Amino acid sequence: MGAGLPPAPIFHFTTLLSDMTLHFEVISRFQAAANADALLYTPLNAGLTFRRSRVYTVEITGDGQKAREYLLSVLVDPISQECTEQNAPILEGALFTIDYGMKAGALDLEKEAILQNYRGRRNMGFTMDGLKITQRVYVFGQGDKETLAARFAKDVCNPAIHNWTIA
Repeated sequence: MGAGLPPAPIFHFTTLLSDMTLHFEVISRFQAAANADALLYTPLNAGLTFRRSRVYTVEITGDGQKAREYLLSVLVDPISQECTEQNAPILEGALFTIDYGMKAGALDLEKEAILQNYRGRRNMGFTMDGLKITQRVYVFGQGDKETLAARFAKDVCNPAIHNWTIA
């Protein structure tokens, strides 16, 4: 560094008060991969395993740090769960993932509970403009990804109430 120049900041926030999207993926620390046949109406006996997580996508306006702190306190049990705040899967090596959530107009009790908790508070420093909750199912093992993913999506997701994507 040149003489007289201050050290570079460790963290750089472009703005503290802005519109932003926060992402949280929450998964159990203690739940090991289980037999994926448990997700199907008729088992495949293909040796596949699975794990589940929840993905929260939150649109906020205002103080991003206050929103983050509040959401982490509401969404994550720090003893039994781990969380990533990246918009990328928390687990690696899955044959495929299925992300599914409730369609607009379908009753989502978890979403309603989170919103009720938020509405019951005052002077939060931010407003929650949108909340999307997605269940993510990771399927591990070997096989034809497209065929297996279609089979799992058919048995896991209900087209009357769910939207889903396969990756």
